[in-house]
Amino acid sequence: MPSEIEVYEIRYTEGYNKDIKRFVKKKRFMSLPAQMQELEAEMEKGNLSGDILTRSDSPVPYDVYKKRLPNPDTNVGQSNGYRLIYFARHDNKIIVFITIYYKKEQETISDSYIQGWIDALAQKELAEEE
Repeated sequence: MPSEIEVYEIRYTEGYNKDIKRFVKKKRFMSLPAQMQELEAEMEKGNLSGDILTRSDSPVPYDVYKKRLPNPDTNVGQSNGYRLIYFARHDNKIIVFITIYYKKEQETISDSYIQGWIDALAQKELAEEE
């Protein structure tokens, strides 16, 4: 009997949704939505990838990742492509896409920005569990 595959649920912050809309509308990065759908399909299966930025075991066990993605609309490769920051909670199988940025526009993202989202997500998750 085959084992049941654990599926992650993908959620999005308001900031992430705004970033995607801006890249498509203003920058004309039309391949981004399809690229993200492919990545989401892999991540839903539990195939998480990227560099771990933060790992915590309490009060909410989670990992924060930074995933490098190429930008096929500019032909500059992965080094000057996108950076996706996402939060993965393994105990309840939730992934939250926090933000995505374009490396040519923004060199890095501040730790305080990421920590602010993590704190908000952790509080929201704790409130939902009560």
